[in-house]
Amino acid sequence: MVGTMWKATVLVAVFMFSPGGDGLFPSLYKKARVSVPRKGDVGEPLFLTPYIEAGRLEEGKGRSMVPPFPGSNVKSYAGYLTVNKTYNSNLFFWFFPAQVDPTVAPVALWLQGGPGGSSMFGLFVEHGPYFVTSNMTLHPRDFAWTTTLSMLYIDNPVGTGFSFTDDPQGYAVNENDVARNLYSALVQFFLLFPEYKENDFYATGESYAGKYVPALAHYIHTLGPMVTTKINLKGIALGDAYSDPESIIGGYATFLYQIGLLDEKQRKYFQKQCDDCVKYIREKRWLQAFEVLDKLLDGDLTNNPSYFQNITGCPSYYSILRCEEPEDQNYYGKFLSLPQVRQAIHVGNRTFSDGSEVEKYMREDTVKSVKLWLAELMNNYKVLIYNGQLDIIVAASLTERSLRAMKWKGSQKYKQAERKVWKIFKSDNEVAGYVRQVDDFYQVIVRGGGHILPYDQPLRSFDMINRFIFERGWDPY
Repeated sequence: MVGTMWKATVLVAVFMFSPGGDGLFPSLYKKARVSVPRKGDVGEPLFLTPYIEAGRLEEGKGRSMVPPFPGSNVKSYAGYLTVNKTYNSNLFFWFFPAQVDPTVAPVALWLQGGPGGSSMFGLFVEHGPYFVTSNMTLHPRDFAWTTTLSMLYIDNPVGTGFSFTDDPQGYAVNENDVARNLYSALVQFFLLFPEYKENDFYATGESYAGKYVPALAHYIHTLGPMVTTKINLKGIALGDAYSDPESIIGGYATFLYQIGLLDEKQRKYFQKQCDDCVKYIREKRWLQAFEVLDKLLDGDLTNNPSYFQNITGCPSYYSILRCEEPEDQNYYGKFLSLPQVRQAIHVGNRTFSDGSEVEKYMREDTVKSVKLWLAELMNNYKVLIYNGQLDIIVAASLTERSLRAMKWKGSQKYKQAERKVWKIFKSDNEVAGYVRQVDDFYQVIVRGGGHILPYDQPLRSFDMINRFIFERGWDPY
């Protein structure tokens, strides 16, 4: 059934649309300003945990339904799930059942990076069913992932975007906290939407979510059959994944030199700083490591331009091709500030956080690795790790550097595996990217895209995620 759905939907969609924080990853999410409007009815925040606990599931689900926006007939649900009553910690979600055959379509969780980046960015900028125009209207997206997948967007960790906590102790300080809160939200979600609990489940995300996703998936894996509400985890997909900082940081200087962003003198300085950072990581001196990395790449702690910005002239490191991110990546902030939108998605007058507080609590986590968890997942599940060819901050070569240093059951086969050229159609002159496969592990490099890959290459990203999830191979159509 799923195979039939995949064929019908992916091929139709492809042919229809195909043309002849700060934090380690800072300004990307902060430029989208979301405010509480002074006028208009914003409604009240919808907290769904009381409905779940009282067994009033249909009522809760009904209340969470988001009325369609003008020009759109997309069905969706949104609201808050309480993940810690002691601190009143709540995660905000927005769920879109697949547009084709949602009864059997896999459910895919999407988590943004940061730390502290709202998943509303992924929804509106990357692969949700619509995007925001400059005049605050919604326009249907070509190659939306919601076509074939039921997409669950969660603002994570607590304190990100519309998610919030009433107590400083409610903030996550490490990936264990992140995983525990996400798992609580997922269990409640599948209680509220039991019709999806038997469907295949995939955890996906990009950038700093290269830590969140393995943390959550490993948590689910560890609990295994001990739980009453089983999550049908089939695999994970990580884009430009910042999973193992040590191996990535160690390769920065050479990579930046090779793409022309450093000269020889600058390369030596950059390498020295990276060596110091790696040394601190190995000594578990997390804050010192963070401080070195911050001065090199971000300048958060000093409020001055980073070394990278000073020598390249570029505040952004998300694509080799541009120094600034496109203005339309910020439109969703104004849209989420509209009173009618806040009322529709059940957030009321809750403040939308830019992630600054989240980053403060996650500073030590910034330079810690989840490679052992990731290796365990690669031993037991389907795993896709993909990069945009034009990304700088988590470049394809740096990801490969990490993968070659990892120890998992396919390590030796990976080092010997041939890379395959991937085209979407046989008639294509352009190459979509490159794929290396070892059993259920896939490493994909997508040509022509940067860090925000689905924005840069929507068709190729759509084709990639569907080939991975529906296991249709990488031969052209």
